[in-house]
Amino acid sequence: MKKRKISYFKCLSLFFAMIVLVLVAGCTGTTPTTPIINSFSALPSTITEGESSTLSWSVTDATTVTIDNGVGSVASTGTTAVNPTTTTTYTLTATNTAGSVTATTTITVNPVAEAPIINSFSALPSTITEGESSTLSWSVTDATSVTIDQSIGSVALSGTTAVNPTTTTTYTLTATNTAGSVTATTTITVNPAVPVLLINYPMDPGDTGGDLLHRGFYINAFPGTSLSKVDLWIGANTAGDYTFELTARESTYDGTIIETSQANISLTGNTANKQLTTFNFSSNTVQMNSIVTFTISKVSGPGSCYYATHGEYGGIPEEDILVIQTTGTTPPLDSHRRYGIAIRVYGHE
Repeated sequence: MKKRKISYFKCLSLFFAMIVLVLVAGCTGTTPTTPIINSFSALPSTITEGESSTLSWSVTDATTVTIDNGVGSVASTGTTAVNPTTTTTYTLTATNTAGSVTATTTITVNPVAEAPIINSFSALPSTITEGESSTLSWSVTDATSVTIDQSIGSVALSGTTAVNPTTTTTYTLTATNTAGSVTATTTITVNPAVPVLLINYPMDPGDTGGDLLHRGFYINAFPGTSLSKVDLWIGANTAGDYTFELTARESTYDGTIIETSQANISLTGNTANKQLTTFNFSSNTVQMNSIVTFTISKVSGPGSCYYATHGEYGGIPEEDILVIQTTGTTPPLDSHRRYGIAIRVYGHE
């Protein structure tokens, strides 16, 4: 009986000892914790398509570390270059026996900048007569600035503007953004204004008079801005083919030549039968109300020639007649011989 009590006591003591050991072990042990993600970032965080960014990370107490979007398993600390083509969020996952934790970083991807697009640039009408206007029209996409030369300057992405070029002009539109500049051109052709009759002193059919070609004449106040054509009536004492030359000058008979024109005509051998002879000029600029002198000469032909003259026109006072004949062509201006000759002058007002 005594032996059984001792054995029972030993078993009970062993049981309590085991409980103590378990309690001691529980008090002195540590519970596992999840990993710590110290950092996870992308530099630069904004790129342009085609560029790269670098992911950087630092993780503690992880048995595995992964990054999605094709990066895969990585070390606890490190960097890697990535080349996303669109805005992408990367997720880092750190894992150990206690579980997993995550962190994210986003790389913003801007599309590659493209040059502006000039959809249209035109002029309507593209051909005008001097003094008329044309309208420029344009449409541009993806530009930060749009300009048109020829003193137009900055304009909106699309619009219209009226222009009045006096000569044929090419306009250049320039569209610009961060990717660069593109240009387009349009041309407006300007035809000279149609000449008008500036002076009209026609020959009197009943007038058989005239003067030899060596006598000059001048317009004492030119009533236009250009010289386009001069009509004279010329006769000869010998029938044949003739070539005449008419020279217009500024101010005096030795002044700066405006232009010289030749005319060919067949004449009868009757000085009273004068023929209309036309001298064409190139609409050269002439100062309004200036003096313009004319000298005429025979280049070729068999006889002596005369041009028609008049002393007055339909009661117009001599001092009001624009065209004055002189005795000769001695500079600056010779003495007056006649007020007026038979002449028509065309030009621009």
